[in-house]
Amino acid sequence: MSPRTTPKEAELYARFNQEMESVKKNPNQSIGTCVEDLAEKIPNRTALLFQDSSWTWQSINEESNRIANYFLKLGVKPEDTIALMLENSPEYLFLTTGINKIQGISGCINFNQRRQALIHSFNITEPKFVIVDGTCLPSFNEISAEVSYSNEQIYVINNFGKIPHDFIELSNELNGISNLNPPTTRNSILRQTAYYVFTSGTTGFPKAINQHNYKLFLQAFLLMISFAKITPEDVIYIATPFYHNLSNGIAWPTAFVLGATIALRKRFSASAFWEDIHKYQATATMYIGEIPRYILNQPYSEYEKNHTLRTIVGVGLRKDVWEKFKARFKVEHICEFYGLTEGHRMLMNVGEVPGMIGRKNVSGLMLAKVNPETGEFYKNDKGYLIQCKPGDIGMVLFKLEKGTFFTGYKDKQKTQKRKMHNVFRRDDAYFNTGDMVKLHENKWISFADRFGDTFRWKGENVSTLEVETILDSFPSIHMSAVYGVEIPNTEGKAGMATIQINPSLKFEIDEFSRFVIDVFPSYSIPLFIRITDEIEVAGPLKMKKTKIQKETYDIDIINDPLYFWQSENKKYIPLSTSLYEKIIEGKIKL
Repeated sequence: MSPRTTPKEAELYARFNQEMESVKKNPNQSIGTCVEDLAEKIPNRTALLFQDSSWTWQSINEESNRIANYFLKLGVKPEDTIALMLENSPEYLFLTTGINKIQGISGCINFNQRRQALIHSFNITEPKFVIVDGTCLPSFNEISAEVSYSNEQIYVINNFGKIPHDFIELSNELNGISNLNPPTTRNSILRQTAYYVFTSGTTGFPKAINQHNYKLFLQAFLLMISFAKITPEDVIYIATPFYHNLSNGIAWPTAFVLGATIALRKRFSASAFWEDIHKYQATATMYIGEIPRYILNQPYSEYEKNHTLRTIVGVGLRKDVWEKFKARFKVEHICEFYGLTEGHRMLMNVGEVPGMIGRKNVSGLMLAKVNPETGEFYKNDKGYLIQCKPGDIGMVLFKLEKGTFFTGYKDKQKTQKRKMHNVFRRDDAYFNTGDMVKLHENKWISFADRFGDTFRWKGENVSTLEVETILDSFPSIHMSAVYGVEIPNTEGKAGMATIQINPSLKFEIDEFSRFVIDVFPSYSIPLFIRITDEIEVAGPLKMKKTKIQKETYDIDIINDPLYFWQSENKKYIPLSTSLYEKIIEGKIKL
């Protein structure tokens, strides 16, 4: 067996521990305090690039101050929440920083959600005010009558399309508001919630995670400064949405901790990626597994030569994509890591071994052996779980103990459901991540699957229970079973739904197609539909999915009607043999 840490890993952790000891000496730190300090120390240094405009640290601070002073005047108090439903923009940073300066909480709403999931996210956030941009306004208008906010609580920004509404235009309100530092900024503390960030988790509707100021510093120093070796001279390109931890919890904190520059894009574009890298002279960026594959699938571009991109940092990169990306684009460093937004332990692939997420060298991160088919834990003769040996598949568990930095979900009951007790010994406690991994020799770990009622598609976790709940609200559906299925040459798993129709009601596939467009974000729409006479159940409210999940969408063994989601026409069409073959051969755009 190898030593617990390699020299390179030991160097990383030593640097990180030194940096965090310095952070802990001053508990009154936050997003707001850092931005104010930078505005004083390096006021004219470029902090943000967006489209063809730029902002210095002083200008970001002043814009944030207007937000802080305005909402302070409206009576926003510490721990009050302001929900943000907007795409990437400079205003997102101004808003979150300004809200942080008055110790408010930014509720970072996933703007891809629709109807029930969106209503749930707003309800669990419990905002005092809501801010929506023009792009997201149509989706918000669909649910505005079903959430309990007055028009005076709702603000609109960046309404470039001039969509009609009865809410307040925030830009008009900010005219004449002081851009001086508010008196409240230094009241901030590290152990204070800065954001609510949402995750699908393993069951049900999205869960709001408490993202403390402390964790923002921790992630910046561990993942970006110690691991990826980002410096104040770097330009960090952000194209992932700000409701995602990669952007607002890792990349942006690195910038405001170091004084580095952020180059921001409204939404990711594979075709514009290398042109943007050239335009902004970006040296680092963030990825989820799908992003490098999308970039690889682009035709050759002159912009991919002689670029400045040195480091990419992210999660979920497959070995084959890793190797092809590095070979084609000559990026020096790929910094793959593993961690939950709601978790407090992380793995980092410091050796940059393709296909691995890191080595098991972190105290408190345990791998409990499971049956990979059922997810059932193996136990010893005393009833305790068994730790993995090389070659085993196991569930990642995070140890919970006094002094552990673990905030969990806003809903404490949801957090309790994920806790396990008497796991490896009497009276111990762990948080079950729901992630299955494989342990290799030399303590290396690779990702195996997400177990439970969830799968990952298009970079998002999709809750099967959430999708089932929404599908079951369609009048002619009696019951649905949702699960993830693999498609050759794609990342993650696509959604598939087996549907049992109410025999007394007519099921129209075109009407159903219109329904899924209205209620789901694109990544949650099941790509495959199977219509069956009966879904097998194993007891009250528990469906047997093993058989149908193994059969996937195999047209050669399934006699039930099968449909495929044709994304370009936004409707389901019958899954024919020729279409099936094209999907398997990777000739259909998904």
